[in-house]
Parts: sequence; structure tokens; C-alpha cells
Amino acid sequence: MKLSENTINVLKSFSIINQGIEFNPGSTIQTISPQKSIMAKAEIDDALPSAGCFYELNRFLGVLTLFEDPSLNFNEKFVTVRDAKRSVNYTFADPQMIVTPPSQEIQLPEIDVAVTLKWEDLSNTMKAASVMGLPEIAISSDGSVINLEAISSKNPTADKYSNVIDNNSSGKVFSAIFKIENIKVMNFDYDVELSSKGIAKFKSANDHGPKLTYWIATEGHSTFD
Repeated sequence: MKLSENTINVLKSFSIINQGIEFNPGSTIQTISPQKSIMAKAEIDDALPSAGCFYELNRFLGVLTLFEDPSLNFNEKFVTVRDAKRSVNYTFADPQMIVTPPSQEIQLPEIDVAVTLKWEDLSNTMKAASVMGLPEIAISSDGSVINLEAISSKNPTADKYSNVIDNNSSGKVFSAIFKIENIKVMNFDYDVELSSKGIAKFKSANDHGPKLTYWIATEGHSTFD
């Protein structure tokens, strides 16, 4: 089989969350950060024929770049990458060496806020956080509009970047705070569900390409009134 560009891009993105990955037969790829603060799932176009683990996913992706048009043949203990002249047998890792997601999908205990988040707004906010040296982003509202902000929540005198992303028809006052290092999503728009129980769900709103879902922990000092 050959991996599509979309699948390779998913793997590159997931390698930022966790350098190791376990995959199973089918068209679903999952990963979770070693700190278990972010979990991700992708529905891809390719169908993987068997199970296996990569301890260093980036290393495997680097092997693929050695071939102009790599074809993959999955075996029980390794995958063979080949083209017309060359081949590499890449050995699978022991699953016990990798932090893997739970077998059951995470269900939000309750949904307090739902909002659509455009990639342009998220990208601009992440850039502002980098430029201004701010460690967090927040989806928040004073009850009238919903803002996406770059903040330092533990420093009340710190600078703040704010961008209005939606009206707040519910009138709820809230602030869902995320560490910058936990925002490792691919470049799509997202339908976001926020829960006061310390977790948020980001589901990609793209018509083409992989369908992605991320579960990201919110910080303990997030507020929902």
C-alpha cells in the first residue's frame, strides 16, 4: 500500500503530540501526549492492514523520504518500505514502550459552551502569544461576545491579545484556558465544545482531508459562571 499525502501530514502532526504511536487495522489513527493532556483521533482515507508500533515516528517518516514513491508492506513484526530498486525493513516497537490512548473514546461529562473556531483566528492568536511571550490562550466571554485571547492568567498585569470570534447568545460568562504547548492541532476550522469539568473537544469542520478530533485539557483556574 501507499500512504496518501493527507495521512503522512496527520502522522507528522501526531508526532508533535507523541513521538511514539500505536496503530491498528482500519482507517483510524489515534495518539495521546505522554502527559495525557491532549488526545487526538484522525479518520483517514487509507486503510492500514495490520497493527504495529513506531517508537520514533519522525524517524519512520524520515525513512519514507529516502524513496521517491514508497510502497509499504506490513508484516507481523516490521513494515517493508520499497520502491523499484531499494527497500528498508523497519521493525515495530514493543507497545509497552509507548503511551497509548484509552480503548474507549472520551465523552465530555457535560457541554457548557459550543463555539466555532476559525483556523485564521487561532493561528493569529498563537502568533500573538509567541510574539508577546504569553504562555496561554483562552476562549472567554464577559456575557456579550466570545473572545479568543493570548494571555498570562497568573499575571494580572500582563499584556493581553484579544480577538472577537462570535456573539454570545447564551449570556454565559466563562474563561476556558489552555497551555500553548497543548494546542497542537492541524490547520483546519474547528467546532469546539467546552466543559467546566476540565476538558474541551475540538472537531475539525473540513469538507476534505482527514476528519480530526482533539480532546484538550483546560487549566484548573478556568472559570464557568
